[in-house]
Amino acid sequence: MNKFKQIIAFFSIVFLLSSCEEVIELNLDTAAEKYVIEATLTDQANGARVLISKTKSYSSTNDFAGVSGAVVEIEDQLSNVTRLTESAKPGVYLNATLKGTPTQTYKLRITIAEQVFTATCTMPAVVALQDVYPYELNLFDGPRLFTHVKYTDPIGVKNFYRFIEYKNEVYTKSIMATNDEFTDGRTVNQTIFPFDFDEESKLKKGDKIKLEFLTIDEPVYKYWFSVDNGAQGGGDSAAPANPVSNIKGGAIGYFSAHTIQSKEYTVQ
Repeated sequence: MNKFKQIIAFFSIVFLLSSCEEVIELNLDTAAEKYVIEATLTDQANGARVLISKTKSYSSTNDFAGVSGAVVEIEDQLSNVTRLTESAKPGVYLNATLKGTPTQTYKLRITIAEQVFTATCTMPAVVALQDVYPYELNLFDGPRLFTHVKYTDPIGVKNFYRFIEYKNEVYTKSIMATNDEFTDGRTVNQTIFPFDFDEESKLKKGDKIKLEFLTIDEPVYKYWFSVDNGAQGGGDSAAPANPVSNIKGGAIGYFSAHTIQSKEYTVQ
């Protein structure tokens, strides 16, 4: 084939490839609405809080749209039932005096119209938070500060933890939950990594950091692990899936009875 014919053949292939373009429209079906329940009970005052909302379609805003009129109750091991009261913000149910006791089991019951949702959770024993401090690591973009959490895991007991970080009173959106599979009985220095390694997430001089240290039970750990795994695109499935929930009745979410401790520091 001479050079002229080669050129003609090349442009013919380019034309054929370009003419095969097709506009693909994604059909984003609207799934049936589900209730979303985020329920917590801690060993501290004002630690009983339940948020109830509904799932939204892909095109909806991400604003919290609370569900009013629910009956929300928490029962302890002695069959004492405490009802939470809806606050001025629709869908937020609170009780200022209810506190959980470590090692005790609690039952959540929510009634919305004729639907009933239930969950059970055991509040783990307290594991002492020893220290929270900044620690420098060298990454691909150079040295960078992260929050480190120090605690000693009790030996011979399965433990599960969650860490919540705030920078200048703003939640950093890091999803951190871990277990003691490889740290049983050891002193642990846990690094808190941000969700995004962007400029905004960097710790800078003068930043005020608050770290909350939670002991959680295994079903709640599985919930947060699945949330993190889904957010990072992990797992064997290409399709997104709802997190593993300990709530029965068809709702999405979790009920967590946990202990909570916190420490603060300022980046120097």
